[in-house]
Amino acid sequence: MRQGVVGLAALLASVLSVPATAITLEQRSAAGQSILWVTGEFLQQDGPKFRRAVQQAGRIDEVWFSSPGGNVMAALEIGRFLRKSGLATRVPKGASCASACTYAFIGGVFRAVDPTAKVGVHNSTVSGNDELIAKVTRMIRENGVAGAYAVVNIVERAAASIAAEQSRYLMEMTVSSELMRPITDTFSVDMHWLTPTELRRYNVVNE
Repeated sequence: MRQGVVGLAALLASVLSVPATAITLEQRSAAGQSILWVTGEFLQQDGPKFRRAVQQAGRIDEVWFSSPGGNVMAALEIGRFLRKSGLATRVPKGASCASACTYAFIGGVFRAVDPTAKVGVHNSTVSGNDELIAKVTRMIRENGVAGAYAVVNIVERAAASIAAEQSRYLMEMTVSSELMRPITDTFSVDMHWLTPTELRRYNVVNE
């Protein structure tokens, strides 16, 4: 049992410490529209970066997403800013918006997913929380087995807190709370790609 907990804690520390590349924001023109193209992974500090990009861009007709995910809380912050700004969002043809990216996309007032584009959801991890990662790593190094037990509890509480915040956000964005079902039923290492029927049923798309 002790070896199992230590192994789990070590695995958590290694997984949580995987480096990510921050989102890239590029302004483009498509069919006469001004597009803000968002690619890469969401990091904890990307909310202010996104706000500055929008404010400096001038006219933006749509925000396009192609991202594997990243920090959930940063994505929620970006999504709320999108809604407050009245901006439309799209996952363009051939692109995918998965994990945390889905929450940012949902912030759009008008939301569209093009043919061959994909939107994916799964249970969230705490991999983008730099403060928590540092705490977990320190506890394992300093406290050994005792720290490993505590780490498991901390991660469980953090995951529950994230799920509660996600649920509140969906209601705030007038997206069906039933979307939490495929989210919570899908392990973080897997992905549930929403079908066109699901996208409409959950109000993920409204165009």
